[in-house]
Amino acid sequence: MRKRIANIILLSGFIFLASGLFGQDIHFSQFYNSPLNLNPGMIGVFNGDFRFVANQRTQWSSVTTPYSTFGISADANSLFGSPFGAGLSVYNDKAGDSEFGTLQIALGASYRLQLDSTQSLIFSAQPAFTQRSINYTKLQFDNQYNGFYYDENLGNGETFQNNGGTYFNLHGGLSWNKKIAQRKEVSAGFALHNILKPEQTFFNANIPLHQRITLHAGGLFAVSDKVDVLPAIQFQKQHNYKEIIFGGQGKYHLNNGNYKALYGGIWYRNADATYFSVGMDYADFHFGISYDLNLSSLEVASNHRGGFEFAIIYIISRYKPDIKRYKACPDYI
Repeated sequence: MRKRIANIILLSGFIFLASGLFGQDIHFSQFYNSPLNLNPGMIGVFNGDFRFVANQRTQWSSVTTPYSTFGISADANSLFGSPFGAGLSVYNDKAGDSEFGTLQIALGASYRLQLDSTQSLIFSAQPAFTQRSINYTKLQFDNQYNGFYYDENLGNGETFQNNGGTYFNLHGGLSWNKKIAQRKEVSAGFALHNILKPEQTFFNANIPLHQRITLHAGGLFAVSDKVDVLPAIQFQKQHNYKEIIFGGQGKYHLNNGNYKALYGGIWYRNADATYFSVGMDYADFHFGISYDLNLSSLEVASNHRGGFEFAIIYIISRYKPDIKRYKACPDYI
């Protein structure tokens, strides 16, 4: 009985820790390449008609079971010529030995308010459905030790009523975008995630998902005929957790057919990591890769190794048919 109580206490503590630490909202180092996750107010903020985004992140493989995050999203700009946009996003996260999982599906809508010919405000709301799960079979219990070694075929002696939970959520945001001149732009945004503060526990304990505030800003500035700089900053606060990311990229214009531009940048995340990013514009695609170098107290175990992150963005503009103009036939034909 004492062992069972101890196991329940340990498991409850783990789930609480997972909800508080591992369970913080899904985020990416390349926040600028994950627009709908950054801010619902980024729905429809791009040059084109349809945008498709894929993000993948793996971290801490040198310390424990790798944490893996994958996300895809699609959004549309100016639906049917209106000021409205729409976006759909799906994110899946697996954390730790127990495969603590988070699956989030969000469907959002945005409205563009054109302030003048150079700047606009985007308002957005994003309802979301989230499912969380834990794989108890990946955990080890004292009943599974036979006196000599761990035997996964032995029962764990525990009865768990829940291995998952679901909840409804709501996010909102706005963004401001201004094009000052060719290759000279600035933008800023604000987002409030988890507006409803849903319960996220597997048991009956009161563990709300705290609201998350996001502030971000960035710009694009030409410094020569072929070189631009793209500084950016992001601030997030969720309960006691705060994160600041700042840095920038350089963009080199190739003007070589489908090979349009190359990117290289460096970033810093407060008290946690520095990371490097590279990218390329090819035809209607943008490819981004980054690698984190861990600087936190975990660096002793991680040997400064964080993880790779990949991003792909594909933008489609409506097909415009090539209209051929023919000379009118004479009346006598």
